[in-house]
Amino acid sequence: PCLSNWPEDTDVLYIVSQFFVEEWRKFVRKPARCSPVSAVGNHALLCPHGGLMFTFASMTKEGSKLIALIWPSEWQMIQKLFVVDHVIKITRTEVGDANPSEAQYISEPKLCPECREGLLCQQQRDLREYTQATIYVHKVVDNKKVMKDSAPELNVSSSETEEDKEEAKPDGEKDPDFNQSNGGTKRQKISHQNYIAYQKQVIRRSMRHRKVRGEKALLVSATTLKELKIQIMHAFSVAPFDQNLSIDGKILSDDCATLGTLGVIPESVILLKADEPIADYAAMDDVM
Repeated sequence: PCLSNWPEDTDVLYIVSQFFVEEWRKFVRKPARCSPVSAVGNHALLCPHGGLMFTFASMTKEGSKLIALIWPSEWQMIQKLFVVDHVIKITRTEVGDANPSEAQYISEPKLCPECREGLLCQQQRDLREYTQATIYVHKVVDNKKVMKDSAPELNVSSSETEEDKEEAKPDGEKDPDFNQSNGGTKRQKISHQNYIAYQKQVIRRSMRHRKVRGEKALLVSATTLKELKIQIMHAFSVAPFDQNLSIDGKILSDDCATLGTLGVIPESVILLKADEPIADYAAMDDVM
């Protein structure tokens, strides 16, 4: 089921973490290699006060990557096969008789506004304070062929990792049925720490950028623009004083500012336009 297109044959949907679903799928596909799952672990979706961390609107957007919707019949089977710590459900109710198409959605437990606001602030902070993140630099040359770069590209690729390939489902494979039983094998509980790591991994996947010709991937931290220019110099053989950098139409000019304050977040694409090279590059020693 999908919240953006609510199914007509039910007024209640249950929620589990996407982490639980993927860990369970791994075990079903490869029981000899993956650890079994014993608990749903919905506490990871709740705040310390027991409130929900996602609004209905966020569940149809960025939050949809972290939660999985369950039919009532599936939920009954989950309760028989797994340890359920918290029940989370969304109920749809009609709003008046004048317009039956309008409906309101009520979550149990209810949203915790304070913790939701704190979560949003933390997410914004993580976008501006980061280490070892990937950004992309695209060199632009007006009406000229891009010169062959003398420096090799850093060993960073936007292709799928081995873990992504392992988790990718082959064509035609359907989701495992929750009615399958694993024979009472001893199961391993899902830890909150594993879920947090999974949440960050999902965010990285959703932000993943596909490189195009003329781009290079750089591994950076939220340091200053000057340090980024030095990295670009090694990657593109363009001196820092010849670099004109911009992101989303905004010129990046403050060399002392951090990348986060300039709006450069992980997976950003920075445009590089180089000035015409000069004959004497002795001045490059000043920036080193």
